[in-house]
Amino acid sequence: MEFLSLLCHLLIIGLSAALPLYTGGTYWKLGDTKYILFRNLALFCLAVWLAASICEGIRRLVLRREKPGAGNAAECGDRAGNRRISVLSPGLCRRLSTVDVWMLCYGTGVVLSALFSRYRETAWLGYNEWYMGALSQLIFVGIYFFVSRCYDGKQYSLLLGGTAAFVVFVLGICHRLGLDPSGLMDGFGIKSWEYSHMLSTIGNINWFCGYCSVALAFPVAAYLRGGSRWKRLAAYTVSVVGLTLLMIQGSDIGIVLVAVCLFVCMIAGIGDGRVLRGTVALGTGVSIFLPLYGLSVRLLGESAREAIPADGFCRALADWQGWWLLGVAGAGLYVGLGRLLCVGGKQQTLRRIAVGAVVFLALAGIAGGLFFSLKGSFDGGWGNGRGALWSITLQAFWQNDILQKLFGVGPDCFAEYIYTAFAGGKLPVLEGRWAGTIFANAHNEWLNHLLNIGVTGMVSYLGIFVSGLGRYRKFLPGVLALVLYGTVSLTGFQQVLSTPLLFMTLGIAERFARASEDFPLVREQEV
Repeated sequence: MEFLSLLCHLLIIGLSAALPLYTGGTYWKLGDTKYILFRNLALFCLAVWLAASICEGIRRLVLRREKPGAGNAAECGDRAGNRRISVLSPGLCRRLSTVDVWMLCYGTGVVLSALFSRYRETAWLGYNEWYMGALSQLIFVGIYFFVSRCYDGKQYSLLLGGTAAFVVFVLGICHRLGLDPSGLMDGFGIKSWEYSHMLSTIGNINWFCGYCSVALAFPVAAYLRGGSRWKRLAAYTVSVVGLTLLMIQGSDIGIVLVAVCLFVCMIAGIGDGRVLRGTVALGTGVSIFLPLYGLSVRLLGESAREAIPADGFCRALADWQGWWLLGVAGAGLYVGLGRLLCVGGKQQTLRRIAVGAVVFLALAGIAGGLFFSLKGSFDGGWGNGRGALWSITLQAFWQNDILQKLFGVGPDCFAEYIYTAFAGGKLPVLEGRWAGTIFANAHNEWLNHLLNIGVTGMVSYLGIFVSGLGRYRKFLPGVLALVLYGTVSLTGFQQVLSTPLLFMTLGIAERFARASEDFPLVREQEV
């Protein structure tokens, strides 16, 4: 069991630390480079876990025949504090949670979709340079079950993942200042598209937003509900740098992610004044960091200015001087909340402040959503062609037969099907940098699943999110990851830097949920 726990930590380190940082020294074929690392590492860990489980199962059968009851002696912890979860512990292996059931349904739906698909090779291995076929989907499900059964609760692998995220964020800030310490921008002029739209060791800014939607969940939660002062300070630094970079990286969905993250934290702060105060500190840090970034851009000149994408809001955000006022107001509110926390009997006041902040953020979010919508309106050109692509995706779904509606055209077979069904100029035509680009997915994960794996797969996938939000409501990293990933999935897609991290996070959340059920003495702070 110690070996399998170490193997689980190896997988967590690989997914959260090695995968984001590994580039092969170039942006060329970066997705392929990262996917090969992910696939080989995940298949190795899952194969060893499966082999060990089979051997242990056989051993227990032999023990039961020789000495009835001896095969159930696996220990998963004690109430004195040594809480170790066994991969084959009867209490943890035989009982299936609601999330487990939806995971199994999702995996089954993916397999059936691949079996019924007419594009057999693509359905199993995925579209060229994308690789989100049935093999990858089953690996995602396997990661969830492996981590949820073998993770022992130690945090060193998560700390390494947080350190890697900080390196990613710092390199991203450097790129937005026109600096390139990693050398990944060599060969790209300051007027090129890559110079302003490729970021850190992640690649495309849309991939970066997907990565942040999960990677930020742990440092933000660690700061809000962390332990020692130094740990909270480190988590705060990582969180503020990451949230700030999301504001200026270039994709509009990053701004939405920051707002949603603070909104979820405010909701968590309704019942906990310290969480509320921490959320205010996060917003204040971003408000102070942004004008400092804008000042640095002006000092560094053209190379820094050209590193900011011109087709989004980040240039305006960097130039706006109102952040200083927001920062001062946030600092004052932070101090005021601290004094309220020091005075007994003020919880009702804190709750009123939290509710007011949630309502304010909700109204601001609605106003921001209307603004984004009116900016391009929901016609065919909305969202760089996403409006037309979503319309065609729905049209393709409705024209399918009943079998394809239920099980889809095959995992990651969007391009294979769409270019056959809509030949003859019916697809939207993009201009500029994206001229001639092949639409490999719907740029909306839910519509993409609806067409690829059908109603069965999409409903199962939705079941994972809904049941996870209910089951992991006391595990803040799990809630943040589900909500933020769900937000970015509305205009994004599954990819190797975000989706494996999500299933890994759900596995960790499931581990804590099971531990709290079997050992009620587990404190919420540990969660």
